Parts: sequence; C-alpha cells; structure tokens
Amino acid sequence: MYKLFGLEISPYTLKIKSYLNYKKINYRWIKNPDSKELHKLAQLPFIPLLLKDNHEVLQDSSNIIEKIETVYSKNSIYPEDSRLIFISSLLEEYSDEWMVKHLFNYRWTYKADQNLASKRVAASSIPFYIKYLPIISELVLEKKAQEIKEKYSDRALSIFGIDDVNKELVETSFKRLIDLLEKHFSRFSYLFGGRPSIADFGFWGHLYGSWMDITARNFINQRPNLVKWLKRMENPKIEGDFVGWSDVHLTIEPILEKEIANIFLPWSDANSNAIDKEKDTFSVSFEGKSFNQNTQKSHAKSLKELRLKYNDHDLKESIKPILNNSGCLKFLDWGEK
Repeated sequence: MYKLFGLEISPYTLKIKSYLNYKKINYRWIKNPDSKELHKLAQLPFIPLLLKDNHEVLQDSSNIIEKIETVYSKNSIYPEDSRLIFISSLLEEYSDEWMVKHLFNYRWTYKADQNLASKRVAASSIPFYIKYLPIISELVLEKKAQEIKEKYSDRALSIFGIDDVNKELVETSFKRLIDLLEKHFSRFSYLFGGRPSIADFGFWGHLYGSWMDITARNFINQRPNLVKWLKRMENPKIEGDFVGWSDVHLTIEPILEKEIANIFLPWSDANSNAIDKEKDTFSVSFEGKSFNQNTQKSHAKSLKELRLKYNDHDLKESIKPILNNSGCLKFLDWGEK
C-alpha cells in the first residue's frame, strides 16, 4: 500500500497521481501540506513524497517513477525504440524544468489566479473540525489564503525567474507549445502513439495544473484535442502500441526544434555554465531577448544526468540525426561543445 503526500495544485504530485492510476496501484492521497507525518518523513523539502508499506520513502517525481517502473514493469511507459526513450526523457526534463515557468507565471502573476490558488492551498491545510464551523472556517480560510498569497507569489516567481521582462517570453513559449500539442493530439492519443510515456506524465502534471487555474485555462480550452488528452490522462489507459519516430516526427520534431533547442536547452546550458563558474545569476539570449534569473543547482544536476544518458547511449549514432536536425545536438553531445 502506498501513501501519496502532495497538494492538488502541485504539478509533480499530479504527475505521480496519473502514473499510479495508469499502473493501477492502490494509494491513499494525503493532501495536507502541514501533515506531521509528511514533515517527519521528508528527506528533501518538497513534494510529492511517496511512502511504500509505511517504511520506504521516495521523493522527486522522476525518481519515484523510475523506481516504481522497476517493480511494476507491465505496461511499460518506455517505448521499445531506444531513440524514443531518450526523446521522451528529454521532453520530461523540459516539462519538469521549463513548463513549471508556464504554470507559475499564470498562477502567481494574475490576481484572479493568485486568489484561487491561495484558497486551494489554504483549504487543504485547515484542520478538519474547523470545516464544520462555517463562519470561523471562512475567516480562517481568508486569513490563511492571504498569508499563502504573500508568501508564494513573490517567492515562486523569484525562484523560477518570472519578472516583467521574462514574462512575455514565458507566455509566448506556453502558447506556442499548446498550439504544437493541439496539432499532435489531433492524430495521436499520447505523445508517442497509443500509450502514455514518461513525457506524457510530465507534460500532464503542468498542463493539467494550468488547466485548473483561470487565465491559462482560457487558452487551453481553445484547443479541443489538447483538452481531450488532459481528460484522458486523468486515468490513462492503453489504446494501442507505441509508434516509431517516422510516425510522430512531423508533430514531435517541431516541439524539439521550437521549444527544446530554441529555448529550453540554451537556458539549461547557460544555467549549468554559470554554476560551474560559481555564479549566483545568469543571463541567456533567445528570440532576440535577454532572459535573466538566479541559478538552479538541481537543474544543472538533472541536465548532467541527461547528457550522460545521451553520451552513453547504445544507439547514440542513430539518434544523432534526430537531435542534429532539431538543433538539440550541440547542447547534449560533449563532442559538439
């Protein structure tokens, strides 16, 4: 039996929730961020946390999935084609490290979204018995929501580099991505065919989180095929097999080219280089604009792991043309740097 600790509005918690549903793994969802059990178990200061059989603690959404996949290998989330395994891992990394900017930008810079998100977090942390006292409950909710809004709005935006200058680029990236996904999902049930990959779970956590808000939801609702995929991923089921690169390249390659190679990998590379030079901030230019933010050590570590996956790849030569055509290769192949 598993216990999943995490907020309803956490994209990484949602990612694990969808994965557990797909694997048909029984779990109990603990949504209170102030849970004493959570604070006692947590080895790292973030959610989700997955507790197995009341003793094994798992954290970090990517690590959680990798660990469980070794135990529940049936209905694998990894395509048979090794090239697609790497591409799905690359897309998952993009979702975890860049799509979070899409989500937090809309959630914490627009007033209506701030108010809604703050109340959702507050509602999950109010003691159960207070909910039976309507007047007191409402007062406590409003006070708690205001505290959360003041804490999260500035802190979240600062961590993810969202300011008046970067905001425009992040929103352009979001709208471009959902346009590209709308086209893809007009042809396929999932990113790589008839069953979900690890990239689907990563994308879904952030896009479903955005769809729960107000401003981003208005944009997403204009893309009906994307909405169908969002609903499908709440409880994903196998609808066919994974397909090959030749089947999906017309709709996946534009994502690699316009989002991964054009935005995400240059940003990732600049962050990694700044950390190597022991700098606290970095700047990178793309689409004719400068993007400035504080360095993120956790992402530098995950980028290094991604580069290791590529440079140790058994089929490195076969995947090279895909990465080269999309513009990704120079950021991943040590021989190209």
